[in-house]
Amino acid sequence: MLPSALVEYHEATKHTPERLRASRHFLDWANMPAPFRHYEGAPLVDLPADPRLEPGITGAEAISALFFCSCAISATKQAPSGYRYALRVNPSSGNLHPTEFHFHTRGLPGWDDGLYHYRPSSHEAEQRARGDVLGGLSEAPLAVILTSIFWREAWKYRARAYRYVNHDLGHAMLALQYAAGGLGWPSRVRGLFDDLQLASAIRPAPDEQPMLLVELWPESETRPPGNVQWTPGEPNPLSGEPVSYPLIERMHAATLPCAPAPAPPPQVVRWRLGDYGALARRRRSALDFLPHGRVLPRPAFDAMCALLEEPLAVDWGGLFVTAYLFVHRIEDVPQGLYRLERGVLEPVRPGDQRVVAAALSLGQDLAGNSCFTVSFIADLGRAASLHADRACRFVHHEAGALGQRLYLAAESFGFRGTGIGAFYDDHVHAWLGLDPRGPRQVVYHFAVGDPVADPRLSPEV
Repeated sequence: MLPSALVEYHEATKHTPERLRASRHFLDWANMPAPFRHYEGAPLVDLPADPRLEPGITGAEAISALFFCSCAISATKQAPSGYRYALRVNPSSGNLHPTEFHFHTRGLPGWDDGLYHYRPSSHEAEQRARGDVLGGLSEAPLAVILTSIFWREAWKYRARAYRYVNHDLGHAMLALQYAAGGLGWPSRVRGLFDDLQLASAIRPAPDEQPMLLVELWPESETRPPGNVQWTPGEPNPLSGEPVSYPLIERMHAATLPCAPAPAPPPQVVRWRLGDYGALARRRRSALDFLPHGRVLPRPAFDAMCALLEEPLAVDWGGLFVTAYLFVHRIEDVPQGLYRLERGVLEPVRPGDQRVVAAALSLGQDLAGNSCFTVSFIADLGRAASLHADRACRFVHHEAGALGQRLYLAAESFGFRGTGIGAFYDDHVHAWLGLDPRGPRQVVYHFAVGDPVADPRLSPEV
């Protein structure tokens, strides 16, 4: 039996043709949340431009490299109106970026202890406090606290936004771990902690909720813990009239109870398919794929399948997510729908799946034009038996993290990927042979293919 709040939220936010027709939603552009959070008045620490991503660097260059290769601005796009907007290393649903990056340091050579907020708009660190703010909440010399602003995503996606917020966190956590791996730093991700205690310690803006703790172990020295001194920085307002969504509020409140578990030992999480820094900086989400484009080579596909089953360095266990693959154009793999199980492709449905894949993904052609499209199915029953309603976060984190691996792998083989958060949930279940009210539920789609050129892209940042 799944927890009631999880059932209520998941069922209420499923897409159906009837719901979409009955609920016309128009974007309020005048009330769109600002894309960047600043703590105005906080002391700014400049981070060196174009840092190296390699073991052995310290101080500001190391901090710069970590964020430059995980969540900094990487390119811009220009809309037909002439409006230019930023793209970042970490992907985000609708490019809305609900994730904020706070970080706490202690004992880092060439860097003052304290609590900081990363400012991607100018690639700087805002010093929010001096001294040992986290105390016993983390033993790591460098801890990145990922917070989420639900309204940023809900402005466009309304109540379903809580799913996308947690996808984005999965992408962000793995981007940080791979960047840390490039620096030679061990890391781990903690999702089992007291949210209210952590929020009390770091004092984020009222619209930010602490969601994940990414702990990193760079070279450090022993220093006596300093007294905490807060700087005068105040968070900028993001929107004139933020809109609350009771479904999101109830779901998030239900995830707060948490039974802490022993954290896994930190490990160096390395990207093994090419130069991570270069891949991360050039990663983009494909707008669409060429329907008669290149065939994905079998070695590339096999490498991606292996990444979909590789464990994550997290404290909640898992993996709780299984990949079903709509195969359209892969060398030596017949078209069809497959389930990936322990490295083996188990046939589910034979034949051409292109029309079906697109139709299930809310009629988005790219799901059928791709070389393959993944439907991530979460075992909510198993996850909830361990983590109750908090399982809602973790299954979406996992799906986002696996999507991040596909983004990078696609780039490394000369293809491109894109996440798809919108799909007809129960139609997916029916096509995959799953019970629409059962414990196994679709949580994310992801497509990899030969990309259509995007004329709006510019390398200028």
